[in-house]
Amino acid sequence: MTRFAQFRTRLFCWLWVLWPFLAVAQDKSKELVPWSPGYLDIHHINTGHGDAAFMILPDGTTMLFDAGDMDDRGFNRRLAPLKATPLKPNDSKDAAGWIAHYIRQVNPQKGETGIDYGLISHYHGDHYGNITPKSPWSEKGKYRLSGITGVHEEIPIAHIIDRASSDLNYPVDLRQYYADNHTFKNYLDFIEDQQSKGRLEASSLEVGSRAQVVLKKSPRQYPDFYVTGIKSNGTIWTGTGTETRVLFSKDSVLNSKGRFNENPLSLGIKITYGDFEYFTGGDMTGLQGYGLPQWFNVESAVAGVIGETDVTTMNHHGNRDAMNQDFIEALSPRVVVQQSWCSDHPGQEVLHRLNYYAQPTDVFATNMHAETQTTLGFWLKENYRSYAGHILVRVKPRGGTYEVIILDDTRTELEVVNRYGPYESN
Repeated sequence: MTRFAQFRTRLFCWLWVLWPFLAVAQDKSKELVPWSPGYLDIHHINTGHGDAAFMILPDGTTMLFDAGDMDDRGFNRRLAPLKATPLKPNDSKDAAGWIAHYIRQVNPQKGETGIDYGLISHYHGDHYGNITPKSPWSEKGKYRLSGITGVHEEIPIAHIIDRASSDLNYPVDLRQYYADNHTFKNYLDFIEDQQSKGRLEASSLEVGSRAQVVLKKSPRQYPDFYVTGIKSNGTIWTGTGTETRVLFSKDSVLNSKGRFNENPLSLGIKITYGDFEYFTGGDMTGLQGYGLPQWFNVESAVAGVIGETDVTTMNHHGNRDAMNQDFIEALSPRVVVQQSWCSDHPGQEVLHRLNYYAQPTDVFATNMHAETQTTLGFWLKENYRSYAGHILVRVKPRGGTYEVIILDDTRTELEVVNRYGPYESN
């Protein structure tokens, strides 16, 4: 036997012995390291049926921003050739079930109140659930389960914050306006039932406040962390203290038939952790002209108040009526998270603005339809780093640096697909 043959035989034998250990090491690289105190984790959970972001704050306080669910098959029938994303990872659970399943894998909190805060940006199904005659009834009260109510059924939420719980009269009497809207009526039944039983608090977002969403475990340990209410309904923060101003009145948002659009009423919050800044604003709009009223352009009014960010979510999933030039220039995000579910997400104009008006920006999408990729072509290559998956933004203690971790959305258990960064906070 030649020396080379002997070497090859010995190498094969060693590899045979070591292979189980090498395989374990390889598998471990795919494991998500659990959150630990001092870190800020922002999990953008992809069910394919709407927005959901679960946040673990530095002391272990938890917050869920939106919990959407929608009927993708019904959408496809009504609005073909547009396509909605099918349920992920599969249809053995509804979206609420998958959101709860995800949260259980990462949530540091156990017990009666598993989530401290649940924020609902506005009253659209892909942000708070969609009730149908097939939606199951709760075992905790007289309401059905979908989206936020379904998550609460499995993991109790201590405090719901939305745009109107403290006053159901913006811009009109919502009980009357949404009298035939089964989802909204069910949501009110849920709030009232759980409040009456002492299981839930509910309030509207306090614009300009840093004292509504707070660290509950050890706030003194993280004095450089806070959550600011930027906007809700027609009220926005001025950027000074707790002062606010009215961007548009109740009457101005009603059309000649007394109808209104929920999207511009979306609430928005900014999370600050040391030098790290994050903004999310639901379906906030920014389109100008085209016969639209001036107030429809919410983004330009709030952009300067928000200021520069490190990470921002795409308003309105990246639809062409959002992410305008003023907004992109003012926030100048290094990372953009696109929570998308439809084949027209994003609009080509949005990519054009990101390419030309932002600093070099990495964009990560929860979903991207094949038709969309074919249509947009090279535009996507300028900025996009990932087209599918759960998107975790993990901020290191004190907020100096952060990374983006893509998790496989085709599996029931969490597995890392890719990592990006570290990025330095502004």
